[in-house]
Amino acid sequence: MKGLFRCILYLWVKVKIGVLRIKAKIFGDYIINRYIEHCSEREIKIALKLLGAQISETTNIRPGLVLDNTYFNYKNLKIEDNCFIGRKVFFDMADCITIKKEAVISEGVSILTHQDVGYRMLKRFYKRKVAPVVLEEGCWIGANATILCGVKIGKCSVVAAGSVVNKDVPEYTVVGGVPAKYIKDLK
Repeated sequence: MKGLFRCILYLWVKVKIGVLRIKAKIFGDYIINRYIEHCSEREIKIALKLLGAQISETTNIRPGLVLDNTYFNYKNLKIEDNCFIGRKVFFDMADCITIKKEAVISEGVSILTHQDVGYRMLKRFYKRKVAPVVLEEGCWIGANATILCGVKIGKCSVVAAGSVVNKDVPEYTVVGGVPAKYIKDLK
């Protein structure tokens, strides 16, 4: 019975994604991103996989995932085995976001893969930067933390709640603050 339900759900989501892709060609990819944001917990992984993201079956993604700068390319999202993504997490997908196995991303976390002020006066001082973000296996990102573009969070590291991480975090390290600074080692 579970297999039949899963099959029906898969087909239902596949039809929804097909219709949304047609609408998105006319109105823009935000149509698809809004759907993802309001997906049920059962639908979200199926929808992301159908769109091209690499999501493990053992990953738990809570509702409210906010995606931006997808440009119809969901292949920039890679989530490995047994990860947890909390509610209202924001992924800026201008570049690749890789989340390795056993990683935990708490509620309200923002992961940014680009920075840019657009075509404004500050552009000459703040050049556009686009770079991937990697969360290594077993890391834990606390609630409402922000990970900036080009950052790699090391294996089994902890980012304290509310922190802003602007540089790489070594393995087995706890960081916190704005900007995030070393707190202690876990070894």
